[in-house]
Amino acid sequence: MRLGSPSRPRWSPWLGSLAALVSLASACGEGLPDVPLKLSKNCNEVEVVSLVPRLGESNEDVLDVAANGTLGESAWVLLRRSAPDGSLELWVQRIGAEGVEHEVLLPVDGAASVFLAPAPESGRVWVVHDEPGIFELWRVTPDDAARPLLGSTNLSVFPSDGPPCEGCDHDDWPRRLFFLPTGPGLVALPRQSSDASLVVWVNLLSTNSAEIQLGTEHRLNFEPPCDDSTPESEAYCEEQRMNLRYPVISLLGIQQDPRQTTTTLFGHRTRRQTYDGDPFPLESADVFMVSLRLEEAGIPAGVLRSYSGFYAGEGLEVPGNTPPVPTADPPYGMAIDRFAAYGLFSNGGTLARIVQLPDADPEFVELTEQVHPELDMQLLQLDRDVALGRLVDGAWELTKLFPDKPSESSVMLHSDDEGIVEVISGGVGTFILRKQSGPPEIVRLRCPDVADSIEQDS
Repeated sequence: MRLGSPSRPRWSPWLGSLAALVSLASACGEGLPDVPLKLSKNCNEVEVVSLVPRLGESNEDVLDVAANGTLGESAWVLLRRSAPDGSLELWVQRIGAEGVEHEVLLPVDGAASVFLAPAPESGRVWVVHDEPGIFELWRVTPDDAARPLLGSTNLSVFPSDGPPCEGCDHDDWPRRLFFLPTGPGLVALPRQSSDASLVVWVNLLSTNSAEIQLGTEHRLNFEPPCDDSTPESEAYCEEQRMNLRYPVISLLGIQQDPRQTTTTLFGHRTRRQTYDGDPFPLESADVFMVSLRLEEAGIPAGVLRSYSGFYAGEGLEVPGNTPPVPTADPPYGMAIDRFAAYGLFSNGGTLARIVQLPDADPEFVELTEQVHPELDMQLLQLDRDVALGRLVDGAWELTKLFPDKPSESSVMLHSDDEGIVEVISGGVGTFILRKQSGPPEIVRLRCPDVADSIEQDS
């Protein structure tokens, strides 16, 4: 697939590796400081540490959680409570083992569809209000005396130059908040395409004024590779581009660790192709990852890699012939570790599958037969590490994914006398455990070797 950028440059499979080698070589000159390289293997065990054992008051509903930094001693929570006049209010709290450290009332109706997004640094959190026709943001920063709560106007006009597909309107765009080294941005992609291009829209937000504002829009085009170096081949490439379209495009996940220099999207698309005006008898599908980054001039760009992966394991032996192609049915999600990105998806909601995309390799690796994911599993984001979780009879069953040798991934059961009925992910190892007979609890999920050396990464 091609790189995505306004000028649609070609993709080279060696680009990621070359950039890494250049970066490393430039750090090895005489007189330069040592560069710490994290080359240790991921762990194959995990532990659960209680951060806030009992969360919320009797008149409060706990809605969401977000990590505060990487492994800090507090977290952010979103609460709904009744006001004295009987209306519903939404509050954001920073809370630790000693209690509430800060709270702020959001200027939005308490029944709105609102969730939290972790920030790259500790001491702040983002709030997203996402409903049809409305997309609003707030940045909560208690240490900012001038702007402790910074809001936006309705940002649903983004993307203003879209939509590049028939039947789409602005309510159809899945928009997500994401982060690059220069700050926050919005990313959106359509639910369908009219040709072989998959379009990703990016807008880098401005937080330098009295409200959060949209910046310049960037349209990234991703197309199948085709040699158009001659007039004849250019005509052929254009014909191939128009003969292929994606009638359904679904966003399955976005990277939950906001500290990295790139942000990865995980999606699914069905493909429909024609030949001499007649449709092919078979439709196909794939999953894809788009890694967003900034070019030297500060312009967003990206790389798209896709995976069809006809699964030929034991799952095809079940009655009814499990579809051998990816679908957008649950479960789905994505996470990253130090060396790769991981995507969880299924075949028609009957066979859970998991793939790995190494940072230094353009090819996906299927881990399904080695890890054996279940249909009720979640892919969990730890601190530059990944795990799988599911609820089993009121306990949290955790599979610590060990990418170096997936068959050695260990399994543990975190039980609770009050019964766990739901797990809410807040990114970077932070989770809410909702209980059947007690208040919710905030826990930290981590590798055991960090227990005595809590590291604050920015």
